[in-house]
Amino acid sequence: MTSRPRIALIHDRLNVRGGAERVLEELAGMYPAAPIYTLIYKPELFASTPIGRHEVRSSIIGKFPGAADHHRIYIPIMPLIIDRLRLHEFDVLISSSAAFAHGVRTRPDQLHVSYIHSPMRYAWHQYRDHVAHPGYGSIFIKMLLAYLRTWDRKAAQRADYLVANSQWTANKVKEAFHRESTIIHPPVHVKKFQPASSRGDYYLTVCRFVPYKRVDLIVKAFNKLALPIVIVGDGPERKQIQKLAGPSVKILPFRTEEQLIKVMSEAKAFVYAAEEDFGIAAVEAQAAGCPVIAFGRGGLTESVMEGVTGLLFTDQKEEAIVETVEQFERVKGKFSVDAITKNAERFNAEHFVAKFSAFMDEKIDQKSRSGRV
Repeated sequence: MTSRPRIALIHDRLNVRGGAERVLEELAGMYPAAPIYTLIYKPELFASTPIGRHEVRSSIIGKFPGAADHHRIYIPIMPLIIDRLRLHEFDVLISSSAAFAHGVRTRPDQLHVSYIHSPMRYAWHQYRDHVAHPGYGSIFIKMLLAYLRTWDRKAAQRADYLVANSQWTANKVKEAFHRESTIIHPPVHVKKFQPASSRGDYYLTVCRFVPYKRVDLIVKAFNKLALPIVIVGDGPERKQIQKLAGPSVKILPFRTEEQLIKVMSEAKAFVYAAEEDFGIAAVEAQAAGCPVIAFGRGGLTESVMEGVTGLLFTDQKEEAIVETVEQFERVKGKFSVDAITKNAERFNAEHFVAKFSAFMDEKIDQKSRSGRV
């Protein structure tokens, strides 16, 4: 391998900006000369980010009608496109994957490290939810998911090393791919957030409006509680969420980063109902001194300290949210802002950069010493 290996970044798709894309932005900053390969690219979403300053090479799917906003209709052909992606000019491949990017084919002399945000959710740990969902339970969908599972498990063997964003994800990787992974938590820019001198009287959640986020449960719970909550987000379920919302529920689109920081720093508590792979927004809330009320499964159990930085509910039901919010109202004065912000520091972006850089340097050195380069 050359003293300066040629590196490429691969990401599933860039038509939304969520937690996985935040990780890619950090990787783009770490490897400024690396081009980014992706299935679909919506450049206006990333104009002011490190991704927007990179050369981004999108696949033929990006040219198909409606691909940027309705990518799901093209999922059946995404494995085929990834299989045919040729990256022979590079020495090192770093994929950022929650679905397909980890499946790029490599030569024996290339090093491929894949950062796994989650195994393909709809094919693995959300499989039962999808086949039981009205309109999703058709024979075609079941056959498609069976095909995706088969492809995914085989494709996951192609990377030399897998890195998981949480212990929860590492467990899912072991179940789905029968492989071990190294845990490196995602980067969170905690220094951007500061607790306000006084908190407001509203609760807050920030997420995309997609089924597994279970925003509907939060809305129903706060309709019953009649307590004010601000829900910041957008996505395919926006209309349904708006129809559910009662007078105490305020729904806002994603705002500027400065506005988001402000509402987090002033919120009474941050509420989250998803079984999340990691949950960057919940750590950002803690960096702003905001206690977290969350579903106690998934990656949030690694970032939220029960009774110290928040409260966890065990059932993914609106009644559980109601009960936990009522409990929080009784004990909210016991939460220490200093303890909450200190906990968030564990996930500082600088820690991610140091750990991932050291990991990559070690694996590149090992590959060079193996004589296969």
